Amino acid sequence: MKIIILAGGGGTRLFPLSRDCYPKQFLHVIGDKSLFAQTIERFLGLVEAKDIIIVTNERYIFHVQAELKTINAQEAHIITEPMGKNTAPAIALAQSYCQDVLECDNNEILFVSPSDHLIKPIDAFQNLIRNAQDIAKDSVVTLGIKPTKPEIGYGYIEAEKNNNLAKKVISFKEKPDLATAKEYITSGNYYWNGGMFMFSIATMQDELIKYMPAIIDITQNGYQYIVDNFADMPDISIDYAVAEKSQKMMMIPMENIYWNDIGSFDAIAEVLSDKDKNVFKGDILAENCTDT
Repeated sequence: MKIIILAGGGGTRLFPLSRDCYPKQFLHVIGDKSLFAQTIERFLGLVEAKDIIIVTNERYIFHVQAELKTINAQEAHIITEPMGKNTAPAIALAQSYCQDVLECDNNEILFVSPSDHLIKPIDAFQNLIRNAQDIAKDSVVTLGIKPTKPEIGYGYIEAEKNNNLAKKVISFKEKPDLATAKEYITSGNYYWNGGMFMFSIATMQDELIKYMPAIIDITQNGYQYIVDNFADMPDISIDYAVAEKSQKMMMIPMENIYWNDIGSFDAIAEVLSDKDKNVFKGDILAENCTDT
């Protein structure tokens, strides 16, 4: 198994903490390590550092290298997108790197993850991925987060109602209004979309041929050709390119696993607030403060 970490985004929702030159994934907002370093560590119990491929922006290479050094994961591979083209081209680039440079065969399982989310406990998350590998041989697996509230800031996954480990995906839903989000919660078979996918190279290749030939036309010529012609890639997410169309989509719920995309200051407050709903960092003397 190879792990693909998408670390090229600008994280604009946390401005001014997160800026174009120093995006969210490199911030030390939760704990002593950056969200990026915590993401890499989350997978080191599953694979070795040399089995991790990081897709990032040229401007962030030194940030990535510095963070990898702090957790002794310098053997991870770093590849750069010539320009931002959304998640589908980034994943196709990394998949081609696995085939051409790392010499992976078509049965290799790839797990794709954002670089700036908080997930715990790590051992439960790793066990979930281990158990999902067999399912990912012939399917495109996504991990769904059980909603804790009617959130309007996330996309949702509608899945079949059953007690199986993996549930067939019925549809993907855009960010809803509050009334619709409440309906999703009540129905019990809607999950937050955390942007994590697992599949074999062969399965993703077949799905791209079927649903996104504009990407395959470029990737079939090899990794270096993709780099040289990346500007011709369509600007499209993996959700729109494959997930929303594929008949092979399966979802595995992240049961008893905490997830937070740290996408807003409210999300930071949820993780760090004390019993009085205060979030303090630094040399602060607080008196009679609540919800601060």
